[in-house]
Formats: sequence, structure tokens, C-alpha cells
Amino acid sequence: MQDRTLLCNTNEVPEDGMKQFELDDGTKVIVLRSGDEFYAYDAMCPHQEVELCEGFYDGCVLTCHQHLWQWDVKTGDMMGLAEAPLTSVAMELDGEDLYVCEPVMNRAAVGGR
Repeated sequence: MQDRTLLCNTNEVPEDGMKQFELDDGTKVIVLRSGDEFYAYDAMCPHQEVELCEGFYDGCVLTCHQHLWQWDVKTGDMMGLAEAPLTSVAMELDGEDLYVCEPVMNRAAVGGR
């Protein structure tokens, strides 16, 4: 079994919304919810040290508020002006709890039907 750490309950992330969490090692993770699916990424913008939770999210596209870089949250791929993809965080859903898995950086989506 993979090592994992409880990140949050799914109810803590608003529908079509986002929330930032900090792991014990200081790593900041942003969790985004799109319908019944959850995506987790490094919470810092790959452009500059800006926290993505201060940006805008419409349920599909995440936009950094500082320089308007955008990403498809389902893939972490660049859109518009962005020049680097998001770094995904390994996560799994167990009941209504979301866990961060070791190694932390490798996959993004969980849940859904």
C-alpha cells in the first residue's frame, strides 16, 4: 500500500471551487473541485512565487491573478498566456476523504463517475 496523508474531507472544497492546504513539510497544495472530480496541484504559480488560491477559478480554468496565466484544471495544461504547466500532486479519494500520496508529485484527478 502506498504511503498517504489525510489532506481534507471533500466537503471542505466548495463545488466548482478551490482551497489551499499546507502539508506537514510546508508544501502548499491547491485542491480544485469540478463537479464530482478533485484535482490537486502545487499551490504556487510556475511563473512566479504567487499563491494560486488568490486567483480565479470557474470550475474548469484556473487563472493566476498576477499575470493572468491560465490552466485547464483537468490536465494542468497551459492555456492562453501560460508558458509552463501546473505540477500535479498525487492524491486519492477514500470515501469522503482526500489523501496525498507518496511520492507527492505525479497525478492529479480523483473521483468522478
